[in-house]
Amino acid sequence: FGLPVIGNMIAFVKDLRGMVESRTRKYGPISRINIIGSKGLLVTGPDIMQRVLLDNDKNFSNEMGFKKNLGRFFEGGILLRDFEEHKIQRRIFQTAFKNDPMRTYVTQMNAIMETDLESWGGMEDFVVFPHVKKLLLTTAAKIFVGIERDSPDFPGLYQNYLDMLNGMTALVQLEIPGLRWHKAQRAKRNINAYFESLIDERRAGDGKDFLSFLCKETMEDGNYFSNDDIIRHMNFLVFAAHDTTTAAVINILFELGKNPEWQERLRSVCQQYAAEHGEKNLAYDDIAAIPLLEQTMLEGQRLHPSVPMAIRRTIRETEMAGYRVPAHTLLWLPYLSCYRSEAYWSEPEKFDPERFSPEREEFKKHSFQFIPFGGGAHKCIGMHFAKIQVKCFLYQFLQKYRFSVPADYDPWLMMVPMPKPADDLPVKLERI
Repeated sequence: FGLPVIGNMIAFVKDLRGMVESRTRKYGPISRINIIGSKGLLVTGPDIMQRVLLDNDKNFSNEMGFKKNLGRFFEGGILLRDFEEHKIQRRIFQTAFKNDPMRTYVTQMNAIMETDLESWGGMEDFVVFPHVKKLLLTTAAKIFVGIERDSPDFPGLYQNYLDMLNGMTALVQLEIPGLRWHKAQRAKRNINAYFESLIDERRAGDGKDFLSFLCKETMEDGNYFSNDDIIRHMNFLVFAAHDTTTAAVINILFELGKNPEWQERLRSVCQQYAAEHGEKNLAYDDIAAIPLLEQTMLEGQRLHPSVPMAIRRTIRETEMAGYRVPAHTLLWLPYLSCYRSEAYWSEPEKFDPERFSPEREEFKKHSFQFIPFGGGAHKCIGMHFAKIQVKCFLYQFLQKYRFSVPADYDPWLMMVPMPKPADDLPVKLERI
């Protein structure tokens, strides 16, 4: 279980992938792990991932798994619901990601991206992360909450999400003024209070944003969903809708910066499509028209998964790989455990989007070797939305800018609290 109190936290933060790979080599697919007192089992490999995530016996609880980490900020959100309750709540969200709403979302996100990307051109010493994060939170605020970038409410919402994310990994989890944890908990309360202040107005109005829809949705008994349910769902939705996609975009740009030949190839494909179809932005019906965009996004997720780890907790005693696993055992599930394995991928350290092409399909050796959006009942409900955001961004960005990193660029690739270059990816932008 590692060092006293902090356990394996240092290795977890410093080199999660290396820790997972070394433990799997030494101990096999199951080994003990302790992350700041959260003792449990590190379980790896596609067979175990498939069994846990599909959870046919309803024995692996999402809510109890995440209770002591994400649960401190998103209690009651859709990720923190189990089984039938989760199924009922998930149905509400599915309507928001059907074709007609998605067409509106694409139009809105393209307009925001076009304005923001244009403003990046005159900036010296451009650092990617803060600009992409603000862009995607602006998009989430418009689409899901119905607030514009120039709303007086936006700066506070943006800062609160930054403070909350920054405090999630605080080692000292006490509400002492001045500490990150206190700041993060205060931010959570501010966010929840803000969403609560909008409910009555949205319920009475005719808005087309997701919050307006959620406020008017009713349960089987005809009653509205409670304010608490709406607040908790909105807090997690806005977080998830921009945070993981920010990680996806910044890591794709990291790889395209280090592999300029791929950057030029993807740019050329986008330019050719734009010339042939007269499309400066990707419309909803164009999303699947450039396969290389999808392949590039998936390769970025393979090398730098936006969600590298999930957690579950057993409800009843079970057996795994010949071991007896007691009830109430935390299971740490590193999705990335197979992502760079030579057993599944050719030249696994190489950035090569074509491995996802129809001619190669390296991801099909096992249905759970590559699960960037999870699997089973809790598979990411916003998966399609996230893919569209990444594609629309790359399509616009690559046609506006050529960008580069130094030849010897080799930053620390942090995993916690967000997988990204620790220096936030400084690049040289050249307007095309």
